Amino acid sequence: MKTKGLTVRDMAIIGMLAALLIIATMIKIPYGSGAMVHLGSAAIFTSGILFGGVYAGYAGAIGSAFFDILMGFSPYTLWSFVIKGIAGYIAGSVAHSGGARGKSIPRNILACVAAAAWTLAGYLVAWTFVIGRWEVAVGNAPSSLMTSSVGLIVAIPLSTAVRGALERAGLIRHDR
Repeated sequence: MKTKGLTVRDMAIIGMLAALLIIATMIKIPYGSGAMVHLGSAAIFTSGILFGGVYAGYAGAIGSAFFDILMGFSPYTLWSFVIKGIAGYIAGSVAHSGGARGKSIPRNILACVAAAAWTLAGYLVAWTFVIGRWEVAVGNAPSSLMTSSVGLIVAIPLSTAVRGALERAGLIRHDR
């Protein structure tokens, strides 16, 4: 049954997903000469695939904003709230469109790619405003693309692996 608004259960799940996103964003993977990627996008993509756009949107917004506040990236807090919130909503909405409910691997890949494209575009604007130079913003693009690529590579098998357990536990509902 579809309900209006969020229930306490919904808010608890969103809070859990936001906390997982914060932790995942703290997990850094080095690549190249001093560059790093994180697993925050993997958490957003996985949340979207498993729980849909509403849950992933709220979790992406809240988790990313809290991460920025906790880690001293406050100039990006509002940007992250909007960019990652919309990215989560995109990922979940695409993954759950057409009755797929996050169970179609091709649709899930498309969901991750669409969310990654939005994230890159959003952060190009954010970096330009915060740093003040478009050239520097464009220079950050490879790290964003790498982070999203790793996110896709992690999210697709992870969501497949944990779906059954979440369904058996009654945590995945398809009425949102």
